Amino acid sequence: MRVVRQAVLLLRSELRQELRDFELLLSAGFFTLVLLAMFYLSFASLPVKHSLPAVPAMLWLTIAFVGVLTLTRAFDREREADTLRALLAAPVERLAIYLAKAALCLLVLMLCCLVLVPGLWLMFPGGAAFAEQPGQTALLVLLGCGGYVAVGTLFAAGLATGGGKNTLLFIILYPLTTPILLYALATTRALLDRHPDLPGFLGQMAALDLILFALAALLFETVLVGAGVAHRPRDRPRDRNLSRKPAP
Repeated sequence: MRVVRQAVLLLRSELRQELRDFELLLSAGFFTLVLLAMFYLSFASLPVKHSLPAVPAMLWLTIAFVGVLTLTRAFDREREADTLRALLAAPVERLAIYLAKAALCLLVLMLCCLVLVPGLWLMFPGGAAFAEQPGQTALLVLLGCGGYVAVGTLFAAGLATGGGKNTLLFIILYPLTTPILLYALATTRALLDRHPDLPGFLGQMAALDLILFALAALLFETVLVGAGVAHRPRDRPRDRNLSRKPAP
């Protein structure tokens, strides 16, 4: 309960700062609208049988691109204000930091999906199943974004203090999130096809999310503390020898 309470307090602080300038939400929302417009101009003339396979790809490509944009800015405030060391020195559980950052990124992605999913449904006839099965669609998007954020937050923390972090995150994140994105793509196609085994697909996605969150939670402290202390100067052997008192 202590970890949950600390995570809620950190998340509340993150949301308070975000509500002051809407920097992260506005950039992610604007990028979502731009991608929707590009997809409409490119694929609106396709017949239904051809647009049906394209809708899952458009959904998860947009989430992947917007997710990287969100994750690269998740630790920007700590990096720009040089408060990451103070956060590490504070009596806060490392797991609470991970949960707060992951919840913030997941919340931003879900808000973008409130625009993305209805947009795909209105623009493309192949997305009609999104409106027919709103509960399963919401669960599918939540599970897919959750697995993506679970991995992305871990590596965003590891690159928070390094230079060229945006490029490195692009290179590292996409190969590691490919399994969850491909499985989300297959599950979305099953939803659009009204597949009878859709609950089984969603259950497997939930199990994969739990595994990813558990592994990321175990590795987060090592990744974050390693990134935070990597630049600390170490004592040289000569200095340690000089500090010793001579034997009587």
